[in-house]
Amino acid sequence: MASSISSQSTQLDNIQMKATKAGSIHSHHSTKKELGAESSQQKAETDSLDIERQEHTPAPAISHRAAILLFVGLAMATFLASLDGTIIATALPKIASDFKAQSQMSWVATAYLLTYNAFQPLYGKFSDIFGRKIMILFACVTFMIGSAGAGGAKTMTMLIVFRAIQGLGGSGLLSIVLIIISDIFPLEDRPKYQSIIWSVFGISSVVGPLLGGVFVQQTTWRWCFLINLPLGVVTIASVLLFLHLPFERQELKKQLARIDYLGTGLIIIAVICLLLPITWGGTTYAWNSPVIISLFCVSAVLIGLLMWVESKAVEAIIPPKLFLNKTVTVLFAVNFLTGMGFLGVIFYAPIYFQVVKGVGATASGLHLLPMVLGLVLSSIASGAMMAKIRDYRIFIWIGTTMMSIGVGLCMLLDAESNMGRQIGFLLIVGMGIGLILQTCMLAAQAAVEKEDMAVVTALCGFFNSIGGGVGIAMCSALFNNHLAANFGKLSTDVLVVIMEYNIAESITAVQELPGPVKELVIGAYVDTFQFIFKCITPIACAAFLMSLFIRKLRVLDPSEVIMGAA
Repeated sequence: MASSISSQSTQLDNIQMKATKAGSIHSHHSTKKELGAESSQQKAETDSLDIERQEHTPAPAISHRAAILLFVGLAMATFLASLDGTIIATALPKIASDFKAQSQMSWVATAYLLTYNAFQPLYGKFSDIFGRKIMILFACVTFMIGSAGAGGAKTMTMLIVFRAIQGLGGSGLLSIVLIIISDIFPLEDRPKYQSIIWSVFGISSVVGPLLGGVFVQQTTWRWCFLINLPLGVVTIASVLLFLHLPFERQELKKQLARIDYLGTGLIIIAVICLLLPITWGGTTYAWNSPVIISLFCVSAVLIGLLMWVESKAVEAIIPPKLFLNKTVTVLFAVNFLTGMGFLGVIFYAPIYFQVVKGVGATASGLHLLPMVLGLVLSSIASGAMMAKIRDYRIFIWIGTTMMSIGVGLCMLLDAESNMGRQIGFLLIVGMGIGLILQTCMLAAQAAVEKEDMAVVTALCGFFNSIGGGVGIAMCSALFNNHLAANFGKLSTDVLVVIMEYNIAESITAVQELPGPVKELVIGAYVDTFQFIFKCITPIACAAFLMSLFIRKLRVLDPSEVIMGAA
């Protein structure tokens, strides 16, 4: 490490000497502009700008040991935020039963989803204003308050309120963690550590339902929330002890004056108006109902108004100039489409295993482990190879191709598919997604100026989350309609038996049907699952096609660390 630092210092000295020399030559021959020396002047100005960035970007004062200990706490924060999005999946029926509130059951998940997505875009800019340390502590403490309240809830309404508070805190954990990693680790190590964070994100997404099932069966569903308290303490302790990065502090009054309040409010309301119809459509309300159509229209108007307001703001929460950058817009689109495909597979693959293969709810989550393994391996491998293959696009192209192939192969899954097919297909999907997630974020950071890196990092996560929500809603509507059409083709006698076993309320009852009827029903489900994967495949292919429009990006300069991070 010492030799590396010495080498970087020598290189910096050399560059400074060259810049000084270039500056003196430029000063001595300033009249050469008339003689056609415009390109030389531009080069000198560029060199001078690079030196200015390096001179005014102090290196983070943190030892390697402290950085590792801090990283453990940051990884724990990522685990918590991702875990709580899925851990209640297997616990919801028991929660609804205990509170005798079946009609409110969906709101336990929806409340977290709404606040998580609505506040996620805000953390990037707020971390620039108030500092990384303040914002991650705020996110973690808020998350723990929500967790404690949800774990001790006495009514369903109380649980829903605290789940919303959890989402408010959880939305900042992943975004701020990725921003801090860009602060504390040098360029050559950054992909490695970001890949671990994305691996933790993928693992916790799948472990969540398993852990929720264990808590319900062995202890109580309340531990789905209370488990966050001791783990959250680890994050808070590591941040307080080891996160000490340069930050230009201001008076609170000045910091509050920098907030774009109108933009903040519009973002929150617009996202909620977009997510509510996505969540309600096809379940609580029909897709063509006035409520759903009105909410979509309101969200569209608010998004348009938001763009206008942000174009006038002094310090915009979401700078419109980011969307004028074609590469950044394409990367957001790839993140969005990847989220649609990722969540679609994670949501419907376990249902396939439960209905068609007859495994339990908890065990069905274990069948997703090949996908997680693929995500972890490819994410870590891409982080290791980034320094050698200095072109972000290659990883994104390979990742979107593998995701498309993997999802396409899932169309072949049927009642006779063996374990080898199941493992192989999901492994390919996971490897593709592992190559995409962190590489898109690094590419987006490379495509913007340093002052926009925190915002673009938060927005990458935001578009991935929104894509996941849209993907699940779309697949849910398609699944229900296609399955209903398949059941409509069955004879009246078979439909009577299906109603007797109440398949609509409990898909696990499929395995209890009489032999001939069971075979017909499983056939209808298999055809529906294959149809869903046929719908997801074009989405994955669209991500690949979008990635072709990413221009070749410079590899981030070592000085371009996201600062202002105390």
